[in-house]
Amino acid sequence: MNRDDRSHLPEATPQNWATPPYHRQGLHRVEQLVRCALLSRGDGPTREFGLADEPLDWSALALPSAGGAEISGDEFLARTHADALLVMRGEQIVFERYLGDFTPATRHIVMSISKSFCGMLAGCLVEAGVIDLASPTSRYVPELAGGAFGGATVQQLLDMTAAPHYDMAYLNPGAEVHAGDRAAGWRPRRPGDVAGTRRFLAGLRGAGVHGAGFQYCSGTTDVLAWVLERAAGLDYRELMTRSIWSRIGAEADAFITVDEFGTPYACAGMGMRLRDLARFGRLVLDRGYRDGRSVIPASWIEDTRRGGRVDTGGEPGAARHGTYKNQWRIPGDEHGGFYAVGIFGQYLWLDPVADVLVAKFSAEDAPVPDDSQEIQALSAIARAAADPAIVPQET
Repeated sequence: MNRDDRSHLPEATPQNWATPPYHRQGLHRVEQLVRCALLSRGDGPTREFGLADEPLDWSALALPSAGGAEISGDEFLARTHADALLVMRGEQIVFERYLGDFTPATRHIVMSISKSFCGMLAGCLVEAGVIDLASPTSRYVPELAGGAFGGATVQQLLDMTAAPHYDMAYLNPGAEVHAGDRAAGWRPRRPGDVAGTRRFLAGLRGAGVHGAGFQYCSGTTDVLAWVLERAAGLDYRELMTRSIWSRIGAEADAFITVDEFGTPYACAGMGMRLRDLARFGRLVLDRGYRDGRSVIPASWIEDTRRGGRVDTGGEPGAARHGTYKNQWRIPGDEHGGFYAVGIFGQYLWLDPVADVLVAKFSAEDAPVPDDSQEIQALSAIARAAADPAIVPQET
């Protein structure tokens, strides 16, 4: 049977779409299954990309895999259940492939890549003077004063060093990450569940000292989004649309899932076309500028690339030792690479030295938050796509 043929898969429903194996359909049919709100692309021109005269020789790739073995590019796509992958060097596409029933016009949920969008939005509001990074969360959201996040600073939210009691074990239905999904309308509610993302966040309790260590937590990003909304006096969806999505030259609207009260699920709910994810990545690689105008402050992107002060190596599922800064992962490699990642294999890998990005949508078997083998493969793809006149190829 053709591994790209997904017609045999069980049907995704509003109750199971985020659970394997139903997610193989659900991740790119979210708009049919969950409450969503659109992020308008605006009425400006689309940012066009060219096709490279010398495309990436995909058939020649030998990518790192488990146990030190190498696999082909096609085997990498098959093993990771890729829906689509795009590689860009500068302004040109050097490789692009869509698999199964996925097309260039299909919107795919990006899961926790949504966090990295939120981090860039925060930079826009810091530059505008409406957010003070050293202020406590409760300054902006008094409802959180007595809960898990009230004493955390905005910067601690951005760097995932706030300390709520929050289990991120994706395979444990009793974990807070599942309760957060249920509050947001992603999964069927259980007796005693809270309805609505912000009621859920306000009820969380602390588990340690803010700033003492790294704690990857989806709820932290949703608190950050709440802070941004209150500080700016606009709802999060409108903020994201005005500040970023309508300014990247997207070819289509994006979406974000919302709960029954209309609150966006900022930690994981954004969805878009693959080329539009690449447009966002290209903007970040361009230090936040598009057509000579600043969209995201260059200083914020530079600060993000420098990384955080807390090593993420002890995190379950961490790709390798590195840091986390402004809702982005910073591995600390010699190319200054940094990336956004979502469960089930959503990636936006940026290589500033090679001026290459890799954008990938997937429906992998397990909801691993980050995978070291996949990161090595994406890094290898980026370096294979590099212009040898700019970056000498490794031998």
